[in-house]
Amino acid sequence: MVETGPSADWARKQVDLGRVPVAVLGIASSQGIEDVVAFGTDDGRQATVEDHFALFSVTKPITALTVMRQVERGTLSLGESLGAAVPGFGAGRTDTVTLEQLLSHRSGIADPALDAGTPLREALTSAGQAFYAGSLVQYCNIAFEGAAAMAEWADGRTFEDQLLSLAGDTGAGSLTFDAACNPHTVHGTGTAGLDVQAMYRNRHPGAGLFGTAADLLNLGSELLRDSGKAVRPATLAAMRRPRTTEVSHITTRPAPLRHTGLGFQLPANESELLAKGIYGHPGWSGTEWWMFPEQDRCVVFLTNVLDAPDVGVDTNQLFNAVAAS
Repeated sequence: MVETGPSADWARKQVDLGRVPVAVLGIASSQGIEDVVAFGTDDGRQATVEDHFALFSVTKPITALTVMRQVERGTLSLGESLGAAVPGFGAGRTDTVTLEQLLSHRSGIADPALDAGTPLREALTSAGQAFYAGSLVQYCNIAFEGAAAMAEWADGRTFEDQLLSLAGDTGAGSLTFDAACNPHTVHGTGTAGLDVQAMYRNRHPGAGLFGTAADLLNLGSELLRDSGKAVRPATLAAMRRPRTTEVSHITTRPAPLRHTGLGFQLPANESELLAKGIYGHPGWSGTEWWMFPEQDRCVVFLTNVLDAPDVGVDTNQLFNAVAAS
């Protein structure tokens, strides 16, 4: 195992400077996993490369890949209305919320708290309207419950069964919504007012997955190969196409601005980066999963601190280290 190099040095530095207690850094190519290293100790627990972490919003592109399998099979369309799959949704709304809008944060659904005790499908059905669908961009977790509901409506299997099928097909077999996998404790939840155990119980398709570096690296390697085991090449190309470049954003975190495809995020200011065409997703818990098609690289960074950028974790530094290595 190689424990030196720009990317590994960057991950080690985040632990050494006390920004995060533990970190796992992994690199893969289209040929498979190249390197995984672990650093740090948290309350006596030594980080290892096999550890599960709470992925938070890294869940979103995995959910989107799962749902898009139904689109490429012809059982769903991106223009399909959420109201068709969830008849109680949108009472009083005069607009139509589509699957494309759900996956690109343009649904206009008012987002309930991640740790709310209301069952997700009920929370989706009763959610208010923040704006007319398609007119603005606002990050929305509950929209991915809507996308999951549409996948169930189209296929008949539970959404979790569909996602685990994707995971099994792509070497990501330890992805799970089950907190019994012994993930690392997430720090900062008290300050943020998040009841993380309540969030875990929701098994949220926008934020609830747990996974290992190998899970994300294997899935990322499959996306780089673009062989169709995850989704077909045309489907992946559509998911990487930005859907929010000409639409105003409502955001409480203006930097770094990222545009959204279908489930995937795309850096908006590529002038700060050595690589072009990067796509992937960050998680609130400090997790990162990104593909670099031009460099044939996937990078995974797993840690366990909410709002890691606020304590100095600069992922643009990581992106440039990956691109140059």
